[in-house]
Amino acid sequence: MLSFSTNWNARRQHDGAAIIREIQDMGFIQIELGHGLSVSQLHGIREAYAKGKGGFSVTSVHNFCPMPMEVLHDNPDCYEFTSHRPHERERALRLTRETMVTAREFGARHVVLHLGRIIPLRGMTDFLINELRKKGVTERDYCRAKLAAVQKREKHARVFLDRVTRVLETLVEEASKMDLTLVVENRSDFEAIPTERELIALLEHFDSPHLRYWHDFGHAQLRDNLGLLDHAQWIAEIAPFAVGAHLQDAKWPDEDHLIPFEGEIPFDRLVPLLPSSLCYTLELSPKAKPDAILASVARWEALVQP
Repeated sequence: MLSFSTNWNARRQHDGAAIIREIQDMGFIQIELGHGLSVSQLHGIREAYAKGKGGFSVTSVHNFCPMPMEVLHDNPDCYEFTSHRPHERERALRLTRETMVTAREFGARHVVLHLGRIIPLRGMTDFLINELRKKGVTERDYCRAKLAAVQKREKHARVFLDRVTRVLETLVEEASKMDLTLVVENRSDFEAIPTERELIALLEHFDSPHLRYWHDFGHAQLRDNLGLLDHAQWIAEIAPFAVGAHLQDAKWPDEDHLIPFEGEIPFDRLVPLLPSSLCYTLELSPKAKPDAILASVARWEALVQP
């Protein structure tokens, strides 16, 4: 059964109970509490959940949940584990612990994490996308620009990976005591930590059931479009660590969070490469219409339950 992220309607529904009700009206009873929920919205969801568990269950919680009160607009990267400012790394750690408490409160198993970015390289992905639009992924000039980006990233990555590793050493231990699984979501931007190779190294380093992988189809497709990975090959490689996925579609070169089957992702080829036990969560743009969402769900169910 599909889960559904509150990211779809949290911006237009101020009341937390109304957020859940609108999702339930489409027939969904499993929910991901997204990163855009305010303290007051979460309070409303808590009240709805308390009434006989509100007719819904929470499968996952996306960091940070709730949003920090000082942040006025949804931004899951407002504080990063990779920041060069110690107080920002500490704030990110504290907020993640709050998210883990939220997950325990609602009986969720998974806490979805962004691990941060290489700060000096912000804007690198935007540059590559602009070059891609002008030249195409196989053109020599684009390939040179991509190679230069890869080399530049390699020079900067180590210190940021070390910061992330130190934070995870604390969080993975705490997650094990709380019986939670922290899941690292793949990102679309190349300056994000980790890359695919770095992620596998991290997972193998910790070798813990409390640190696993969360596959975002749209993010992986954008990196495929940039020529940074082969989507199918990556899924096949990471599948042993995968426990969940954000289900969304994408169009070339960088349009994502589309309703499944409205973009270009070959779900029929990719889904069989993932474990059958995976938890799939629809994470869609607020522009997605209920009728179109339900039509895609019917098509999805035909795909996974032939």
